[in-house]
Amino acid sequence: MIISKDKYWKRVRKEKQSENLFHIYLDEICLRSDKGHELKLSEQLANEVVREWSADGKLSTIKNRFFTKFCFSATDITKKEMGAVFGRLVEYGNCDPICYIASEPTKLHLKQENLYRPLIEWAEKFFSLKLNIGTGLLFIEQPPSNANIIKKYLENLDNFHLTAIHELTKSLGSLFTCLALYKNVVSPEYAWEVANIEDNFRIEVWGEVEEEQQKRNLDFDHFRDLTKILQMI
Repeated sequence: MIISKDKYWKRVRKEKQSENLFHIYLDEICLRSDKGHELKLSEQLANEVVREWSADGKLSTIKNRFFTKFCFSATDITKKEMGAVFGRLVEYGNCDPICYIASEPTKLHLKQENLYRPLIEWAEKFFSLKLNIGTGLLFIEQPPSNANIIKKYLENLDNFHLTAIHELTKSLGSLFTCLALYKNVVSPEYAWEVANIEDNFRIEVWGEVEEEQQKRNLDFDHFRDLTKILQMI
């Protein structure tokens, strides 16, 4: 935990610990999370955190930089918070967008069928479960056993992998698309296209306003940074 509000250190470095994990040092002080835990990071993540803490800026700004914020969150997550994350991710799985394929217009139906169907088939095979698929806007009830299957899988993940999956699921709006990306079944480009298929179709028909484009660009930049983390944990 850091008390000072201003940058007081001159040198930032990583130091290898056991099992190829690294601590971060500000001069001779070990960097700790907001809750006072030592960071234990992969080399790639450690390099990014070193870069962020080497740059100029107030302490509050540095702590909110992307990789630092992620590492602090993953390090500090409590069992109670993990339980809440399990619950949110299971809910995503219970109403995943890939289970809703529009019946019309035909062009949108064909695009969703082409992009969603491989994800549906993969998810059913990977988890050994059944996904109910519909064409309307009404909620589609999924088999009750699905929730326990998904939760059991998530419970085997460590804090960093769980945090990454949680953030990516929120970014994509789809648990199964996120997990397909996590397991290298689909590319980031494919996952992003799936997540934005309806917006892209609407833009094709009606066009896009400048403010909307700016938000889409920011959302994509955030998603791209999250995909980088998958390669570092």
